[in-house]
Formats: sequence, structure tokens, C-alpha cells
Amino acid sequence: MKKRLIPIAAVAALMLAGCDKSSTDVSKAVDEARDDASVSVEAARKDAGKAEEKAKEKVANAQQDYAETDASARKELSEVESEAMVKKARAEFDVATAEAEGRHVVAIQKCEMFAGAEKDACRSSADATLASDKAAAIARRDAALVQAERH
Repeated sequence: MKKRLIPIAAVAALMLAGCDKSSTDVSKAVDEARDDASVSVEAARKDAGKAEEKAKEKVANAQQDYAETDASARKELSEVESEAMVKKARAEFDVATAEAEGRHVVAIQKCEMFAGAEKDACRSSADATLASDKAAAIARRDAALVQAERH
């Protein structure tokens, strides 16, 4: 138990030593940032869900047409499936971007407890994480778009 408390006490002491804002102010700002991020992510998920539902509906209709007719329906089904894959890729990208930006806002708010070089380093780390998260989201989206194009 003591081994667990020592690192926590050390981190708390370091945080208090270089504080630029009170812990209450930082805590409130972090909570507000989390709430805002949560709202943004939820809105992105809702929009993504709607886009996916519409795409699924189109696929279902195309599948029904496929059963009724042969070659033309097969081509239409492939096109509709490709469109659905594209819409899903873009919707998932929007959600991933909203999540990354939400995490970034929270991280920046947490940096407010530091001052000077520590604050700058904290912000740089948060910015780097955001850039990395966005790059990963772009890579996933682009891979899905390539797959949809090949479909």
C-alpha cells in the first residue's frame, strides 16, 4: 500500500509546486472540457449512426433488387455497397476526429495546472497526441476508401 502512495504523493507535490491555477479551477475547466467533448462525440456518433442506417437501407433495397434481376442489380448492389462503405468510412472518421479533439481539449485544460516550461511541454505533448490521433484516423479512412473503390 505504501508503495502505491509514494508515486501519487510525488506527483501531487510536483503538481502543486508548479501550479499556475488552483486545482479547483483546473478541475472545473477539465470537467467542462470533458463535458463539451462528450457532447461533440455524441453528436458525431448520432450523425454517423444516421448515415450508416441510410446506407444499410440502400444496401437492403439493392439486395432485394438483386434477387429480382440479375446483372443490372448485381452492378447496382456493388455500387450501393461501395457508397455505403464510403459513407461509413467518412462517418467513422468524423467520430474519431471528434474524439481526438475532445481528448485534446481535456489535455490542454490539464496543462493549466503547470507553469513555464512544464506548461509548454504539456501543451506540446497534447498537440502531438492530437496530430497522431488525427493521422491514424485519416489512415483508417483512406484505407477504407481504397477498399470501397476496389469493391
